[in-house]
Amino acid sequence: MKNFFKRKKVLIMGLGSYKDGSGIASAEFFAKAGDDVLVTDLRSESELSHQVKRLKKYKNVTYVLGEHREEDFRKCDIVIKNPSVPKDSKYLKIAEDNKIPIHNDWSIFLTKKDNLLLAVTGTRGKSTTTTIINELLKDNFRTHLCGNIGVSPLAIISKVNKGDIIVAELSSWLLYNFRSVKKSPNISVITNLMPDHLNKYKNLEDYYDDKKNIFRYQKSDDILILNKDNKESKKLAKEAKSKIYWFSKKPLLKRDRGVFLKNDEIFFQEDGITHSIANIKKIKEKGEHNKENFLAALSVAYLLGIKKADIQKTINEFKGVENRLEFLREFCGVKFYNDTTATSPDAAIVALNTLGSSRKNIILLAGGADKKLEYEVFAKSIKKYTKGVILFSGDATDKIEKELKNIKYNNFIKTTSSMNDAVKIAIENSKRGDIILLSPGAASFGIFKNEFDRGDKFCAIVKRLK
Repeated sequence: MKNFFKRKKVLIMGLGSYKDGSGIASAEFFAKAGDDVLVTDLRSESELSHQVKRLKKYKNVTYVLGEHREEDFRKCDIVIKNPSVPKDSKYLKIAEDNKIPIHNDWSIFLTKKDNLLLAVTGTRGKSTTTTIINELLKDNFRTHLCGNIGVSPLAIISKVNKGDIIVAELSSWLLYNFRSVKKSPNISVITNLMPDHLNKYKNLEDYYDDKKNIFRYQKSDDILILNKDNKESKKLAKEAKSKIYWFSKKPLLKRDRGVFLKNDEIFFQEDGITHSIANIKKIKEKGEHNKENFLAALSVAYLLGIKKADIQKTINEFKGVENRLEFLREFCGVKFYNDTTATSPDAAIVALNTLGSSRKNIILLAGGADKKLEYEVFAKSIKKYTKGVILFSGDATDKIEKELKNIKYNNFIKTTSSMNDAVKIAIENSKRGDIILLSPGAASFGIFKNEFDRGDKFCAIVKRLK
C-alpha cells in the first residue's frame, strides 16, 4: 500500500457534500501528498461549488463533473470510492477488470495508522452510542470522533498521535472497504440490525454482510459488543472469533458477559460475578432506545477502565445528539423536535412512540425518497399518535399516503416540496400543547442535499420564529 502515496494517479469517485466527508477529505489527502488527483462526480460544478472552491489551491487536482468516463477508470492507479457510490457500479467493475485497487477513506487510513480503533455500527442508535462513548472516554484518553457523523478519518489524520483512540461511527458503506485491507476495529459495537437501504442492496443479507466487516477480521483478543435484545445481532455471535460481550435491558444468563438493566440500575457481569456500575434514572434523553444506547456505550467505558463516578456523571449530564430526536424550542406553547436522521420507518416509529400520547397531539413532518422499505406499521403509528401529517414529495411519500388511506386515516395530510411551507402548515394547524416533529422515515434525496441539510433547514426556520 505504501507505494500508493508516491506520485500516483488517484481517482476520487464522488466528491460529496459534507464539509469533512469522505470525498473531499480523500481529495485533499492525496493532493497534499503530491499525487495526481482526478475528481469525478455525477453532479455539476455549480452543485459542488463549495467543495471545488476548497480544492482550488491544489494545482494537481483536475475534474470530470456531471458524468463519469469509462477511460478514467482504466488509466488510474487507485480508485477512492465515496460511500454513496453503489458497489455494483459499472465503473467500479471496469476498475476491477483492469486490476486497479478500490479503496475508501477508511481503508487508506487503516494502512497509515494502527491506533486503537473503537467503532459502532447498526441500523439505529449508532450516532448517539458513538457520541456517548466519546463523552465517556475523552477525559481519560485523547480521542478523535469521526466516521459517519460527517468527519472522514483522513480529515483528522494529521492530528492523530500514537496512543490516541479513534472513536468511529461506521455505516455499512464505510465498512464495505474494510475487506480491502482485511482489518476490523479492536473494539466493535453493533447496536441492532433492522431492514434499511434496500434501494442500494440486493437484499437484507447483502446489507447485513457489509455490517459484519466490523468484526469479520477481529482477532481472539479483540472485543465485540452485541445487543442481546435484537434478534438479528444475536445471531452474529456464532460467526465471531473475538470475545463477546452483551448488553440487554433484561438480566443476562449466568454464563453471559456484559451489562444489563434492572430497576434503573446498570450491572456488569463476568465470570459469574455481578456488580452495579451506574444508575440510569437521571438520563435526560427520552425513549427506551436511548437506554440501549447507554448500555452499549457503558459496556465500552467499563471495559476500558472508566471509573464508576465518571460513568454516572456522563449519564447525568449527556444532553443528546443534534438531529436525533433533538428538542429545539417551545414557541407559543408548541414544542419542536428535530429527528431528521430517522431515515427509515423503524426509526420514525421510535420517535412517535417516545413522544406520542393518547392526546394525538403530534403534527408530523415526514416522507421523501424511498429506500425500498415497508410503511404499513409506520402508518399505524401515525394514526395512533398524530393529528396531522405533512409529507415531502417523493416515492416514499406515495407509499405512506397509500398505507394511510388503507387504514382510513382521517386527519389532515398535506404534501409539499418546501421546508418553509411544511413548517408554516404545521404551525397553522397547531395549538398550545402540541408537538411539531420532523421525523421523516425516508431519505432526503431530491429536495435536500442530505438528511443534515434537511435538519438544518428545519432548525433555522424554527429558531427564527417570533
